[in-house]
This record gives sequence, C-alpha cells and structure tokens, in this order.
Amino acid sequence: MNQRLDHHTLEKYENIWFGIATVMALFLFVTVLASFFSGTYPSLTGEGGHHITGVKNGRLNPKNFAATPFATPGLRQNADGTYEAFVVARAFQFEPAVLKVPVGKPITIHVTSADVLHGYFIEGTNINTTAIPGQVSSFTTTFRRPGTLNVICNEYCGTGHHNMINGVKVEVQEP
Repeated sequence: MNQRLDHHTLEKYENIWFGIATVMALFLFVTVLASFFSGTYPSLTGEGGHHITGVKNGRLNPKNFAATPFATPGLRQNADGTYEAFVVARAFQFEPAVLKVPVGKPITIHVTSADVLHGYFIEGTNINTTAIPGQVSSFTTTFRRPGTLNVICNEYCGTGHHNMINGVKVEVQEP
C-alpha cells in the first residue's frame, strides 16, 4: 500500500531535523569558543613535574631561545635522575644533529621550531609531532632497544626539506 505524506507532515520532519542540526552547530561553536578562552595548552611539566624555564603555557618566543633550555639543545639528566631532551628544528636541520639517549630510560622530549613549520618523525616508532614556531610539543617515551633511528621532517619546509634527516642514537649506558 503506497501512502503519500502530505506537505505538512514533511515540513514537520524537516523542521525537527533542522532543529537538531542547529543545536549541534551551536554546541560545536560554543565548545570551540570556550577552548580559546580556557587558557589550557599542552602541559610542559612532563611526568617528573618539571617546568621549562622561559616557556609559559607551552609557548615561547622563537627569536629569544637564549632564555630557554632550547639555547643549548640536547639531552639533560635532571637532579632527580629523569631525562629531558630539547630539540630545535630550523632551516633544513634538527639541533642536535644526533640525539644520544640511554636505552630503557623514560625521556621527555620537547620539540620546537625556530623558523617555519616542521615535522618531527622518528622512524620505527609512533613518535610523530609538529614543530611550530613559538609552540613547544612535549612527549615522554622510552626507547627499548639500542641502535640508530632516523629522524625526518615530514612537513614540507622549503627547498632543502629533502636533506632534513637526522638521528636518535639509543645507547647502552655504562654503569
């Protein structure tokens, strides 16, 4: 039996779906708006509760690295025995060129860019972040096996982008 819906019934259903879509759009808009004013940014405290000097709310001035640990990129062992690595991506290179890390130790890696958008991808791992000028990306990882891993920039950053390959050297620490 083929029943026809009259014009008023169709209009009723259209209005209901229009109302649902409007409520969803308003909810998404309010959520995005609230995120701008909440002041929450990625944490830079790491698992050991460390704070990066010169970095506020995950942001820094890329023209003034001198006031931050990014002035001398590389691995550091903190007083409490935890490890932190500071990596700067800039014009077709990562600093340090080779990041030497101990095997089996948790390491918090902080990555930023001094010039343009770069990618920080360590082959053979699930580490893949974006280095944004003025923003610090932080993550904690443990390298389980010794060896050398390639680090590549997977965001096109200019004409020398294809040369932006560096490494992470995972070493057994002498007792």
